[in-house]
Amino acid sequence: MVKKKNEVIIKPMTKKEIRKVANQSILNGKTKQEIFEALKETSYRTPEDLAKIIRTVPSLQARKKYKALNITLIVIFSLTILFLALAGISSIISNEIMRLSVVFIWLIVYIALLIGVTRYKSGSYWWIALCTILGLIRFLGIMLTGSFDPLSLIDFAIHIGVIWIGLYLHSKLFPAYLTVKERYKDSQGQSRIRNVIKFED
Repeated sequence: MVKKKNEVIIKPMTKKEIRKVANQSILNGKTKQEIFEALKETSYRTPEDLAKIIRTVPSLQARKKYKALNITLIVIFSLTILFLALAGISSIISNEIMRLSVVFIWLIVYIALLIGVTRYKSGSYWWIALCTILGLIRFLGIMLTGSFDPLSLIDFAIHIGVIWIGLYLHSKLFPAYLTVKERYKDSQGQSRIRNVIKFED
């Protein structure tokens, strides 16, 4: 296909670009529905793909409503990172290379998840719950094979709390959009039904 010399080639927006536009629009007071309608004709994506991307950006109302819970999660993970860093220092002092490697890997993972939570990355909340479940399984294994310590119940409660907060915030900050059927008339005046995407937040 021969392109004209002055022809303008419009590149489709990437997911990152759409999310950036959506996030800025929400900070400017726009709703997800308004953003969806505005980008629907210019993003060159199917309405479903566009809706999935916009869904990952929490509304201002949701950010305000669950701000305290989000800060709680940030504080817990910040303390976890601090304890991991101390464990890493201890491993260096005692020259435990294998333990230091494990601590370093988890430190990188937790820092990445903490950054994700501060930036409202939808996947971070799900991964926080999953990582905490893995930690809980390991913790239960140690607790069942070793001597029972009543203080370990506090750690158990913290694990359960973090899992709940992660899953709860994921569901509340990034609620699913709705696909509803709407009746309309086509260019010939005939009544037809089409699927329309609606955001509740």
